[in-house]
Amino acid sequence: MSTESPRGPDGPAPDTSEEPASTTQEDAGGLVRRRVGLVLGLALAVVVYLVLPDSLSGDGRRTAAVATLMAVWWMTEAIPIPATALVPLVLFPVLLTEADITSVAAPYANEVIFLFMGGFMLAMAMQRWDLHRRIALSVVGSVGGSPVMLIAGFMLATAFITMWVSNTATAVMMMPIALSVLTLVARLADGKADPNFGTALMLGVAYAASIGSVSTIIGTPPNAFMVGFLADNHGISIGFGQWMVVGVPLAVVFLVIAWLVLTFLVYPPRIKELPGGRDLVRGQLREMGPMSRGEWTVLVVFVLAALSWITIPLLADTETVGGALPWLSSVDDAGIAMAVAVALFLIPVDARNGVPALDWQTAAQLPWGVLLLFGGGLSLSAQFGDTGLSDWIGEQVGLLGGVPVWVLILAVAALVLLLTELTSNTATASIFVPVMAGVALGMGLDIMTLVVPVALAASLAFMLPVATPPNAIVFGTGYIRIGAMVKAGVWLNLIALALILATMYSVALAAFGLSA
Repeated sequence: MSTESPRGPDGPAPDTSEEPASTTQEDAGGLVRRRVGLVLGLALAVVVYLVLPDSLSGDGRRTAAVATLMAVWWMTEAIPIPATALVPLVLFPVLLTEADITSVAAPYANEVIFLFMGGFMLAMAMQRWDLHRRIALSVVGSVGGSPVMLIAGFMLATAFITMWVSNTATAVMMMPIALSVLTLVARLADGKADPNFGTALMLGVAYAASIGSVSTIIGTPPNAFMVGFLADNHGISIGFGQWMVVGVPLAVVFLVIAWLVLTFLVYPPRIKELPGGRDLVRGQLREMGPMSRGEWTVLVVFVLAALSWITIPLLADTETVGGALPWLSSVDDAGIAMAVAVALFLIPVDARNGVPALDWQTAAQLPWGVLLLFGGGLSLSAQFGDTGLSDWIGEQVGLLGGVPVWVLILAVAALVLLLTELTSNTATASIFVPVMAGVALGMGLDIMTLVVPVALAASLAFMLPVATPPNAIVFGTGYIRIGAMVKAGVWLNLIALALILATMYSVALAAFGLSA
């Protein structure tokens, strides 16, 4: 997701006329990768079309070829990732006999895209008035002064905010706060900073941003994509509160385990107490002054939005409320998100000067590329079903009939997790969700048995800087070496696989009505 630059003092832009040699080499390597990917994607698409058997329809083979092309271009970034998401609009109306521009373009306006758009606008309103920073400082300032508890506070604040704000923006916002704490530690230790504390704190922020995001549908793009795919192609509706029944327990347990791994197993802080650490954070909170009217306005809207997403579906199912208000059942999560977005434009913070809680100048910074990526993935996955490609994939998996379901879940999650370490998590989900849906149907499994692990695994990669934006942001501070990230990330990747499996055999059974 795109991010806003962290606020800082005004001043002239730094001189960037001379780029370091490493940057030039990186750009050259990226150019080679993009050129190779451009040609490789086209070549593999042709090969896939030619080698697939006649038992698959011509439209199915052409859909598989386009999917291969998009997968390679997404992984190599041959052209910008959102631009690749536009390929279905160009190719499907021309190549497929039953597709026209109207049907191919329809998924780009899927309701889940408007749900995510509303979530983005709510997050931008929080960022506009610095409400997210106040929440973070309040949480961090409430914990104890020991390094271990301070790391816990940072991780808790980051995980909560990233449930509603993009994990990228959350990491960008938390970094200056974390760096100020590290500066204090170095000053208290006469310039000799505790490397374990710095590493655990930086990685804690990055990992919490990814872990917390799986709690809600709007927290991470793979969740939203999966919800849109299931609704469009299989008539399965997952509500906001219904997903939280699965996502929140997973995130809470994983957050605690990640904190324990970082602070007690891999990078235990050597200093046992941090005098002044809590005071430093509280001092930054005091500098913000009392809550502004803008913060109060956005906070009230935020609370009402969260309560509406959770309670309206529950109330609509009751005889008392649902019977008295039958229209309530037609209010879905996307409608609530759009109502929230419109309300933010309507509610004045400064009526005299016409200042609303959210203006279009701020909203225009919305990461439109992510929404295009949703649309492209949903359009591609729709053709998996319409051309019979999903059914054909399901027919080819007979050899997997004797494989235990738990082994399949682990294998699927591991494959997606490893690919996410190297490429866009949304692009990975866009390719694997429809494929795994076909596999599940072919094996006679509930479709969500393999689709949900794909969405979860796509957001839980911890080993490499390129795996997620928070990892890259933390790596960019200079406090973290790749080796240090890999050392901790290996543990968390393995734990992620175990927790995904445990989730599928526990809360997911109840939330989605799956069969054990």
